[in-house]
Amino acid sequence: MSGQQAHEQQRASARVRMPGQGRVHRQWWIVAQREMLERLRDKGFVFSTVFLFVIVAAAAVLPGLFAGGTNDYDVAVAPEARSVVAALPAEDPDTRVHLREVADTAAAETAVRSGDVDAAVVVAADGRAAVVGDRSVPDGLSGVLLQRITAAQTVAGFEQLGVSAQDTSRVLALPPPEQRLLAPDAVDPLVVYFLGLAFAVLFMQIVVIFGYSIAQSVVQEKQTRVIELLVTTVPVRQLLIGKILGNGLLAFGQIVLLVVAGVGALAVGQRELLESLPGIPAAAVWFLVFFLLGFAMLSCLWAAAGAMASRLEDLQSTATPVQMFVMLPFIATFFTNEPGTLQTVLSYVPLSSPMVMPKRIVQGDVALWEPLLSLAVIALTAMVFVTIARRLYENSLLQTGRSLGFRSAWRRAA
Repeated sequence: MSGQQAHEQQRASARVRMPGQGRVHRQWWIVAQREMLERLRDKGFVFSTVFLFVIVAAAAVLPGLFAGGTNDYDVAVAPEARSVVAALPAEDPDTRVHLREVADTAAAETAVRSGDVDAAVVVAADGRAAVVGDRSVPDGLSGVLLQRITAAQTVAGFEQLGVSAQDTSRVLALPPPEQRLLAPDAVDPLVVYFLGLAFAVLFMQIVVIFGYSIAQSVVQEKQTRVIELLVTTVPVRQLLIGKILGNGLLAFGQIVLLVVAGVGALAVGQRELLESLPGIPAAAVWFLVFFLLGFAMLSCLWAAAGAMASRLEDLQSTATPVQMFVMLPFIATFFTNEPGTLQTVLSYVPLSSPMVMPKRIVQGDVALWEPLLSLAVIALTAMVFVTIARRLYENSLLQTGRSLGFRSAWRRAA
Protein backbone atom coordinates (compact mmCIF):
# COMPACT_ATOMS: atom_id res chain seq x y z
CA MET A 1 0.00 0.00 0.00
CA SER A 2 1.39 3.44 -0.96
CA GLY A 3 1.87 6.27 1.51
CA GLN A 4 -0.92 8.27 -0.12
CA GLN A 5 -3.36 5.38 0.20
CA ALA A 6 -2.47 4.89 3.86
CA HIS A 7 -2.93 8.58 4.50
CA GLU A 8 -6.34 8.56 2.81
CA GLN A 9 -7.41 5.56 4.87
CA GLN A 10 -6.36 7.26 8.10
CA ARG A 11 -8.34 10.39 7.17
CA ALA A 12 -11.38 8.32 6.27
CA SER A 13 -11.15 6.32 9.49
CA ALA A 14 -10.87 9.48 11.55
CA ARG A 15 -13.93 10.98 9.92
CA VAL A 16 -16.12 7.90 9.96
CA ARG A 17 -15.35 6.47 13.38
CA MET A 18 -16.42 9.39 15.49
CA PRO A 19 -17.42 8.87 19.10
CA GLY A 20 -21.12 8.49 19.61
CA GLN A 21 -21.83 8.37 15.90
CA GLY A 22 -21.59 4.68 15.19
CA ARG A 23 -25.30 4.09 14.93
CA VAL A 24 -26.23 2.91 11.47
CA HIS A 25 -29.11 5.32 10.93
CA ARG A 26 -26.75 8.32 11.31
CA GLN A 27 -23.82 7.16 9.23
CA TRP A 28 -25.22 8.64 6.03
CA TRP A 29 -25.12 12.06 7.73
CA ILE A 30 -21.47 11.54 8.71
CA VAL A 31 -20.66 10.82 5.06
CA ALA A 32 -22.63 13.88 3.99
CA GLN A 33 -20.72 16.08 6.44
CA ARG A 34 -17.46 14.70 5.15
CA GLU A 35 -18.42 15.53 1.55
CA MET A 36 -19.46 19.08 2.47
CA LEU A 37 -16.31 19.77 4.49
CA GLU A 38 -14.11 18.54 1.66
CA ARG A 39 -15.79 20.91 -0.81
CA LEU A 40 -15.86 23.89 1.54
CA ARG A 41 -12.12 23.50 2.16
CA ASP A 42 -11.51 23.65 -1.57
CA LYS A 43 -10.47 27.20 -2.47
CA GLY A 44 -11.45 26.60 -6.07
CA PHE A 45 -15.03 25.84 -5.04
CA VAL A 46 -15.24 28.96 -2.88
CA PHE A 47 -13.73 31.13 -5.62
CA SER A 48 -16.05 29.75 -8.30
CA THR A 49 -19.08 30.38 -6.08
CA VAL A 50 -18.08 34.00 -5.50
CA PHE A 51 -17.26 34.41 -9.19
CA LEU A 52 -20.64 33.04 -10.29
CA PHE A 53 -22.39 35.28 -7.76
CA VAL A 54 -20.69 38.37 -9.22
CA ILE A 55 -21.40 37.30 -12.81
CA VAL A 56 -25.11 36.66 -12.17
CA ALA A 57 -25.56 39.91 -10.25
CA ALA A 58 -23.70 41.92 -12.90
CA ALA A 59 -25.66 40.32 -15.76
CA ALA A 60 -28.91 41.34 -14.06
CA VAL A 61 -28.03 44.87 -12.98
CA LEU A 62 -25.66 46.24 -15.64
CA PRO A 63 -28.07 46.30 -18.62
CA GLY A 64 -30.47 48.47 -16.65
CA LEU A 65 -27.71 50.85 -15.60
CA PHE A 66 -26.35 51.28 -19.11
CA ALA A 67 -29.74 51.37 -20.81
CA GLY A 68 -31.25 54.13 -18.68
CA GLY A 69 -30.51 57.84 -18.45
CA THR A 70 -30.46 60.75 -20.86
CA ASN A 71 -28.16 60.93 -23.88
CA ASP A 72 -26.36 64.24 -24.35
CA TYR A 73 -24.91 65.11 -27.75
CA ASP A 74 -22.80 68.06 -28.94
CA VAL A 75 -23.47 69.26 -32.48
CA ALA A 76 -21.38 71.84 -34.35
CA VAL A 77 -23.34 74.24 -36.59
CA ALA A 78 -22.18 76.96 -38.90
CA PRO A 79 -24.11 80.27 -38.70
CA GLU A 80 -26.11 79.53 -41.86
CA ALA A 81 -27.11 76.11 -40.49
CA ARG A 82 -28.30 77.14 -37.04
CA SER A 83 -31.83 77.97 -38.17
CA VAL A 84 -32.43 74.51 -39.62
CA VAL A 85 -31.63 72.68 -36.35
CA ALA A 86 -33.00 75.16 -33.82
CA ALA A 87 -36.51 75.41 -35.29
CA LEU A 88 -38.13 72.66 -33.20
CA PRO A 89 -37.07 70.93 -29.95
CA ALA A 90 -36.28 67.21 -29.87
CA GLU A 91 -39.29 64.93 -29.55
CA ASP A 92 -37.33 62.33 -27.56
CA PRO A 93 -37.13 63.38 -23.86
CA ASP A 94 -34.14 61.08 -23.38
CA THR A 95 -32.06 62.88 -26.02
CA ARG A 96 -30.57 66.32 -25.44
CA VAL A 97 -28.81 68.17 -28.26
CA HIS A 98 -26.36 70.95 -27.42
CA LEU A 99 -25.57 73.26 -30.36
CA ARG A 100 -22.03 74.59 -30.62
CA GLU A 101 -21.72 77.39 -33.18
CA VAL A 102 -18.51 77.48 -35.24
CA ALA A 103 -17.18 79.88 -37.83
CA ASP A 104 -17.92 77.95 -41.02
CA THR A 105 -18.35 74.53 -42.61
CA ALA A 106 -14.61 73.76 -42.48
CA ALA A 107 -14.50 74.47 -38.76
CA ALA A 108 -17.54 72.22 -38.21
CA GLU A 109 -15.87 69.33 -40.04
CA THR A 110 -12.65 69.88 -38.09
CA ALA A 111 -14.56 69.66 -34.81
CA VAL A 112 -16.10 66.36 -35.94
CA ARG A 113 -12.72 64.87 -36.96
CA SER A 114 -11.11 65.84 -33.65
CA GLY A 115 -13.94 64.27 -31.64
CA ASP A 116 -14.95 67.56 -29.99
CA VAL A 117 -18.53 67.07 -31.17
CA ASP A 118 -20.66 64.06 -32.05
CA ALA A 119 -21.84 65.48 -35.37
CA ALA A 120 -22.21 68.70 -37.35
CA VAL A 121 -24.93 70.28 -39.47
CA VAL A 122 -23.82 72.24 -42.51
CA VAL A 123 -25.63 73.94 -45.39
CA ALA A 124 -24.27 73.77 -48.93
CA ALA A 125 -24.28 76.60 -51.43
CA ASP A 126 -27.52 75.34 -53.01
CA GLY A 127 -29.27 75.52 -49.63
CA ARG A 128 -29.31 71.78 -48.94
CA ALA A 129 -28.52 70.77 -45.34
CA ALA A 130 -26.38 67.78 -44.40
CA VAL A 131 -25.59 65.93 -41.19
CA VAL A 132 -21.84 65.29 -40.95
CA GLY A 133 -20.33 62.52 -38.80
CA ASP A 134 -16.89 60.98 -38.47
CA ARG A 135 -17.37 57.22 -38.87
CA SER A 136 -21.05 57.20 -37.94
CA VAL A 137 -23.77 59.30 -36.34
CA PRO A 138 -25.50 57.91 -33.23
CA ASP A 139 -28.98 56.66 -34.11
CA GLY A 140 -30.75 58.75 -31.47
CA LEU A 141 -28.94 61.93 -32.53
CA SER A 142 -29.46 61.25 -36.23
CA GLY A 143 -33.23 60.88 -35.73
CA VAL A 144 -33.51 64.16 -33.81
CA LEU A 145 -31.41 66.15 -36.31
CA LEU A 146 -33.27 64.80 -39.33
CA GLN A 147 -36.57 65.63 -37.66
CA ARG A 148 -35.48 69.21 -36.96
CA ILE A 149 -34.03 69.75 -40.41
CA THR A 150 -37.11 68.33 -42.12
CA ALA A 151 -39.39 70.55 -40.02
CA ALA A 152 -37.32 73.67 -40.76
CA GLN A 153 -37.27 72.97 -44.48
CA THR A 154 -41.03 72.35 -44.47
CA VAL A 155 -41.69 75.69 -42.76
CA ALA A 156 -39.43 77.50 -45.25
CA GLY A 157 -41.09 75.78 -48.20
CA PHE A 158 -44.61 76.71 -47.12
CA GLU A 159 -43.50 80.29 -46.46
CA GLN A 160 -42.46 80.55 -50.09
CA LEU A 161 -46.01 79.42 -51.02
CA GLY A 162 -47.57 82.13 -48.87
CA VAL A 163 -48.35 80.11 -45.74
CA SER A 164 -47.19 81.77 -42.55
CA ALA A 165 -44.49 80.12 -40.46
CA GLN A 166 -46.81 80.13 -37.43
CA ASP A 167 -49.51 78.17 -39.25
CA THR A 168 -47.01 75.65 -40.58
CA SER A 169 -45.39 75.21 -37.17
CA ARG A 170 -48.82 74.69 -35.60
CA VAL A 171 -49.62 71.93 -38.06
CA LEU A 172 -46.23 70.28 -37.54
CA ALA A 173 -46.73 70.43 -33.77
CA LEU A 174 -49.88 68.30 -33.91
CA PRO A 175 -49.57 65.25 -31.63
CA PRO A 176 -48.62 61.96 -33.25
CA PRO A 177 -51.21 59.21 -33.74
CA GLU A 178 -52.36 57.48 -30.57
CA GLN A 179 -50.82 54.09 -29.93
CA ARG A 180 -53.25 51.43 -28.75
CA LEU A 181 -52.05 47.97 -27.72
CA LEU A 182 -54.28 44.92 -27.86
CA ALA A 183 -52.09 42.96 -25.43
CA PRO A 184 -50.31 45.50 -23.22
CA ASP A 185 -49.52 42.91 -20.55
CA ALA A 186 -47.94 40.41 -22.94
CA VAL A 187 -44.44 39.34 -21.93
CA ASP A 188 -41.60 40.39 -24.20
CA PRO A 189 -40.38 37.20 -25.95
CA LEU A 190 -36.78 38.41 -25.77
CA VAL A 191 -36.99 38.78 -21.98
CA VAL A 192 -38.48 35.29 -21.69
CA TYR A 193 -35.71 33.91 -23.89
CA PHE A 194 -32.92 35.32 -21.74
CA LEU A 195 -34.58 34.30 -18.48
CA GLY A 196 -35.15 30.80 -19.81
CA LEU A 197 -31.54 30.66 -20.96
CA ALA A 198 -30.38 31.73 -17.50
CA PHE A 199 -32.45 28.98 -15.82
CA ALA A 200 -31.15 26.35 -18.26
CA VAL A 201 -27.49 27.36 -17.93
CA LEU A 202 -27.63 27.48 -14.14
CA PHE A 203 -29.31 24.10 -13.89
CA MET A 204 -26.98 22.41 -16.36
CA GLN A 205 -23.79 23.94 -14.98
CA ILE A 206 -24.47 23.22 -11.30
CA VAL A 207 -25.70 19.69 -11.98
CA VAL A 208 -22.66 18.86 -14.12
CA ILE A 209 -20.15 20.44 -11.73
CA PHE A 210 -21.47 18.76 -8.61
CA GLY A 211 -22.36 15.53 -10.41
CA TYR A 212 -18.84 15.19 -11.75
CA SER A 213 -17.53 15.97 -8.28
CA ILE A 214 -19.53 13.04 -6.88
CA ALA A 215 -18.13 10.74 -9.55
CA GLN A 216 -14.56 11.91 -8.90
CA SER A 217 -14.96 11.39 -5.17
CA VAL A 218 -16.12 7.81 -5.70
CA VAL A 219 -13.25 7.03 -8.09
CA GLN A 220 -10.63 8.55 -5.81
CA GLU A 221 -11.83 6.40 -2.91
CA LYS A 222 -11.65 3.30 -5.12
CA GLN A 223 -8.26 4.21 -6.57
CA THR A 224 -6.69 4.84 -3.15
CA ARG A 225 -8.55 1.80 -1.73
CA VAL A 226 -10.10 3.95 0.98
CA ILE A 227 -13.43 2.46 0.01
CA GLU A 228 -12.35 -0.92 1.40
CA LEU A 229 -12.06 0.66 4.84
CA LEU A 230 -15.25 2.71 4.52
CA VAL A 231 -17.47 -0.23 3.64
CA THR A 232 -16.34 -2.06 6.78
CA THR A 233 -17.80 0.80 8.83
CA VAL A 234 -20.59 2.28 6.69
CA PRO A 235 -23.06 0.26 4.60
CA VAL A 236 -22.69 0.86 0.86
CA ARG A 237 -26.23 2.20 0.56
CA GLN A 238 -25.60 4.80 3.24
CA LEU A 239 -22.37 5.84 1.50
CA LEU A 240 -24.44 6.57 -1.62
CA ILE A 241 -27.06 8.50 0.35
CA GLY A 242 -24.41 10.53 2.17
CA LYS A 243 -22.55 11.49 -1.00
CA ILE A 244 -25.71 12.60 -2.77
CA LEU A 245 -27.03 14.46 0.28
CA GLY A 246 -23.76 16.26 1.05
CA ASN A 247 -23.20 17.45 -2.50
CA GLY A 248 -26.90 18.12 -2.94
CA LEU A 249 -27.03 20.47 0.03
CA LEU A 250 -24.03 22.41 -1.27
CA ALA A 251 -25.45 22.51 -4.80
CA PHE A 252 -28.82 23.73 -3.53
CA GLY A 253 -27.14 26.34 -1.34
CA GLN A 254 -25.14 27.60 -4.29
CA ILE A 255 -28.15 27.76 -6.61
CA VAL A 256 -30.19 29.60 -3.96
CA LEU A 257 -27.36 32.12 -3.62
CA LEU A 258 -27.24 32.67 -7.39
CA VAL A 259 -31.00 32.99 -7.79
CA VAL A 260 -31.20 35.47 -4.91
CA ALA A 261 -28.33 37.42 -6.50
CA GLY A 262 -30.14 37.55 -9.84
CA VAL A 263 -33.55 38.56 -8.51
CA GLY A 264 -32.00 41.03 -6.05
CA ALA A 265 -29.93 42.63 -8.80
CA LEU A 266 -33.04 42.97 -10.96
CA ALA A 267 -34.81 44.70 -8.08
CA VAL A 268 -31.93 47.18 -7.84
CA GLY A 269 -30.93 47.72 -11.46
CA GLN A 270 -34.11 46.92 -13.43
CA ARG A 271 -37.01 47.47 -11.08
CA GLU A 272 -39.36 48.38 -13.94
CA LEU A 273 -38.68 45.02 -15.59
CA LEU A 274 -39.31 43.18 -12.35
CA GLU A 275 -42.56 45.09 -11.78
CA SER A 276 -43.71 44.46 -15.35
CA LEU A 277 -43.05 40.71 -14.97
CA PRO A 278 -44.53 39.70 -11.60
CA GLY A 279 -43.99 36.07 -12.59
CA ILE A 280 -40.20 36.27 -12.22
CA PRO A 281 -40.05 35.75 -8.40
CA ALA A 282 -42.58 32.92 -8.64
CA ALA A 283 -40.62 31.33 -11.48
CA ALA A 284 -37.44 31.61 -9.41
CA VAL A 285 -39.02 29.79 -6.48
CA TRP A 286 -40.38 27.07 -8.75
CA PHE A 287 -36.96 26.76 -10.37
CA LEU A 288 -35.39 26.06 -6.97
CA VAL A 289 -37.94 23.32 -6.29
CA PHE A 290 -37.38 21.80 -9.73
CA PHE A 291 -33.62 21.98 -9.24
CA LEU A 292 -33.81 20.16 -5.93
CA LEU A 293 -35.73 17.21 -7.37
CA GLY A 294 -33.81 17.29 -10.64
CA PHE A 295 -30.48 17.10 -8.86
CA ALA A 296 -31.70 14.20 -6.73
CA MET A 297 -32.80 12.48 -9.92
CA LEU A 298 -29.47 12.85 -11.75
CA SER A 299 -26.83 12.83 -8.99
CA CYS A 300 -27.27 9.12 -8.29
CA LEU A 301 -26.34 8.41 -11.91
CA TRP A 302 -23.08 10.31 -11.45
CA ALA A 303 -22.29 8.23 -8.38
CA ALA A 304 -22.93 5.05 -10.37
CA ALA A 305 -20.67 6.33 -13.18
CA GLY A 306 -17.89 6.88 -10.65
CA ALA A 307 -18.34 3.43 -9.14
CA MET A 308 -18.07 1.80 -12.58
CA ALA A 309 -14.63 3.39 -13.14
CA SER A 310 -11.48 2.13 -11.42
CA ARG A 311 -9.23 5.13 -12.11
CA LEU A 312 -9.74 8.82 -12.75
CA GLU A 313 -8.46 8.25 -16.28
CA ASP A 314 -11.40 5.90 -16.91
CA LEU A 315 -14.05 8.25 -15.53
CA GLN A 316 -14.58 10.06 -18.81
CA SER A 317 -15.78 6.90 -20.54
CA THR A 318 -18.21 5.89 -17.80
CA ALA A 319 -19.46 9.45 -17.23
CA THR A 320 -20.05 10.30 -20.91
CA PRO A 321 -23.51 8.66 -21.06
CA VAL A 322 -24.59 10.67 -18.02
CA GLN A 323 -23.22 13.88 -19.55
CA MET A 324 -25.17 13.23 -22.73
CA PHE A 325 -28.22 12.51 -20.60
CA VAL A 326 -27.95 16.06 -19.21
CA MET A 327 -26.76 17.88 -22.35
CA LEU A 328 -29.42 16.64 -24.79
CA PRO A 329 -32.36 18.14 -22.82
CA PHE A 330 -30.32 21.32 -22.36
CA ILE A 331 -29.89 21.62 -26.14
CA ALA A 332 -33.57 20.86 -26.66
CA THR A 333 -34.52 23.90 -24.57
CA PHE A 334 -33.09 26.18 -27.29
CA PHE A 335 -35.92 25.05 -29.59
CA THR A 336 -38.62 26.11 -27.14
CA ASN A 337 -38.43 29.89 -27.32
CA GLU A 338 -42.05 30.31 -28.40
CA PRO A 339 -45.10 28.92 -26.60
CA GLY A 340 -46.43 25.87 -28.34
CA THR A 341 -46.80 22.12 -28.29
CA LEU A 342 -43.06 21.39 -28.13
CA GLN A 343 -42.52 23.73 -25.17
CA THR A 344 -45.50 22.25 -23.33
CA VAL A 345 -44.32 18.68 -23.90
CA LEU A 346 -40.75 19.43 -22.79
CA SER A 347 -42.08 21.06 -19.62
CA TYR A 348 -43.33 17.62 -18.56
CA VAL A 349 -40.30 15.58 -19.67
CA PRO A 350 -38.33 14.93 -16.44
CA LEU A 351 -34.89 15.77 -17.87
CA SER A 352 -35.96 19.07 -19.44
CA SER A 353 -38.82 20.26 -17.23
CA PRO A 354 -36.53 21.94 -14.64
CA MET A 355 -35.31 24.21 -17.45
CA VAL A 356 -38.55 24.70 -19.42
CA MET A 357 -41.34 24.91 -16.84
CA PRO A 358 -39.91 28.05 -15.11
CA LYS A 359 -39.83 29.72 -18.55
CA ARG A 360 -43.52 28.94 -19.04
CA ILE A 361 -44.26 30.34 -15.58
CA VAL A 362 -42.62 33.64 -16.58
CA GLN A 363 -44.83 33.74 -19.66
CA GLY A 364 -47.85 33.52 -17.36
CA ASP A 365 -49.74 30.79 -19.22
CA VAL A 366 -49.37 28.01 -16.64
CA ALA A 367 -52.03 26.78 -14.25
CA LEU A 368 -51.00 25.76 -10.74
CA TRP A 369 -51.57 22.05 -11.39
CA GLU A 370 -49.07 21.99 -14.28
CA PRO A 371 -45.80 22.51 -12.33
CA LEU A 372 -47.14 20.22 -9.61
CA LEU A 373 -47.78 17.49 -12.16
CA SER A 374 -44.33 18.03 -13.68
CA LEU A 375 -42.73 17.72 -10.23
CA ALA A 376 -44.62 14.48 -9.63
CA VAL A 377 -43.24 13.08 -12.91
CA ILE A 378 -39.70 14.05 -11.84
CA ALA A 379 -40.21 12.39 -8.44
CA LEU A 380 -41.37 9.14 -10.05
CA THR A 381 -38.47 9.23 -12.50
CA ALA A 382 -36.07 9.87 -9.64
CA MET A 383 -37.31 6.74 -7.88
CA VAL A 384 -36.56 4.70 -11.00
CA PHE A 385 -33.13 6.28 -11.49
CA VAL A 386 -32.20 5.80 -7.84
CA THR A 387 -33.14 2.11 -8.01
CA ILE A 388 -31.02 1.59 -11.14
CA ALA A 389 -28.09 3.67 -9.90
CA ARG A 390 -28.09 2.04 -6.48
CA ARG A 391 -27.67 -1.40 -8.03
CA LEU A 392 -24.90 -0.22 -10.33
CA TYR A 393 -23.18 1.55 -7.43
CA GLU A 394 -23.41 -1.36 -5.00
CA ASN A 395 -22.28 -3.92 -7.60
CA SER A 396 -19.35 -1.85 -8.87
CA LEU A 397 -17.98 -0.11 -5.79
CA LEU A 398 -15.58 -2.83 -4.69
CA GLN A 399 -14.64 -3.97 -8.20
CA THR A 400 -11.17 -2.64 -8.96
CA GLY A 401 -8.63 -3.25 -11.68
CA ARG A 402 -10.80 -2.35 -14.67
CA SER A 403 -13.78 -0.23 -15.62
CA LEU A 404 -17.14 -1.95 -15.83
CA GLY A 405 -19.70 -1.62 -18.57
CA PHE A 406 -23.36 -1.19 -17.81
CA ARG A 407 -24.17 -4.84 -18.46
CA SER A 408 -21.33 -6.14 -16.30
CA ALA A 409 -22.16 -3.78 -13.43
CA TRP A 410 -25.84 -4.70 -13.60
CA ARG A 411 -25.32 -8.45 -13.57
CA ARG A 412 -22.44 -8.69 -11.10
CA ALA A 413 -23.44 -9.92 -7.65
CA ALA A 414 -23.14 -7.32 -4.96
